[in-house]
Amino acid sequence: MRAPGLVALLLVLAPRSAHACATCIASPFGDRTYTWPYLGLILLPFLLLAAAFGIFAHSAGYRPHLLAHRLAARFWAKDDSLIIKETT
Repeated sequence: MRAPGLVALLLVLAPRSAHACATCIASPFGDRTYTWPYLGLILLPFLLLAAAFGIFAHSAGYRPHLLAHRLAARFWAKDDSLIIKETT
């Protein structure tokens, strides 16, 4: 009883031959879809580096809202305490 079930499972999971679509057979690289894998391979290292730097920055304590507050405080005009701002 166990052997037929195993054979049936192997037959279901066995790989089958893949058939190309008519467009792929008729025009080799005519639709220029072969550029997407190259674009993905070119951009992948940059995305991985950005993710790694983001993780390191987050673990070092850099948070987006804190950076925004620091930048705003740096460029915000500070009031001079000697100037009287009250008007009559």
